[in-house]
Amino acid sequence: MPKWSPAGVAGAKWGDVTTPVREGRGGWPSDGRGGTISADGTGFGPYYGVGAGQRAPDGSAADDIAAVKGGVKAIQRALNWHQATSKPIPTDGVFSQTTRSALIAFQQQKQPTINRDMYIPANERSPLGLVHKETSYALFMPIADRYALKYTVPRGLLRGITTIESNWDPGAIGYYTNSDFGLCQWNTTLPDITKDNALDPFWALDSTAHMMRTRIDATDWGKNWIYVIAAHNVPTWALQWAQGKLVPGSADDQPKLDRMTGYVTNVLARTW
Repeated sequence: MPKWSPAGVAGAKWGDVTTPVREGRGGWPSDGRGGTISADGTGFGPYYGVGAGQRAPDGSAADDIAAVKGGVKAIQRALNWHQATSKPIPTDGVFSQTTRSALIAFQQQKQPTINRDMYIPANERSPLGLVHKETSYALFMPIADRYALKYTVPRGLLRGITTIESNWDPGAIGYYTNSDFGLCQWNTTLPDITKDNALDPFWALDSTAHMMRTRIDATDWGKNWIYVIAAHNVPTWALQWAQGKLVPGSADDQPKLDRMTGYVTNVLARTW
């Protein structure tokens, strides 16, 4: 029986109606899961560039491919937000030569100023025409800062949450789940949260900042940013923590406290 293996759906066979099992992708997948490419554009790797999302290696599922295409669309929209070129480029999720030209213009003209106060390790640099962490920081951090100002939340906390959740990969998909997407890893099992929402960088950053403001203003959360930060990871436990309902040292509650304090510590270590 011949195997049926379209790009992005590994292991399925003719007549097999079982949904492919996703393997973890996380952010900036070095194996190109979903269709990100290598620096030279001839294979799979952690970069967005011409050809990203147009084919995918074995092990990619439909969600992985959708996330990479969503990441490309996010990059295109951010380039238009920054007015990288005199005319807006298409935001169709296809990394074309037009997108590449706009990206290079942004990298040469605006990225150095935006990132001037940042230390960027060599392995996070973005070659011209490709998007990795250096360029993603420059594209999306100013957008995050806008929403932090809009809702008067500390911009460092919004940056820290985004760094922990996706490392600023606009097409990140949860490593252990198939329901968390985008810069802030919004969970699509929540009511009214769609994959398109989560992969929309403007929606994701706006909604994260808005939720932070809502919680810090509510008495249920103790007016404490520690609980607000933890809530982005596990809101039910964080609310119990804020209300003093978790008992340190107990077999049931200590693992919850350990997870949340670890998350908060990691966020605070990535604020700038």
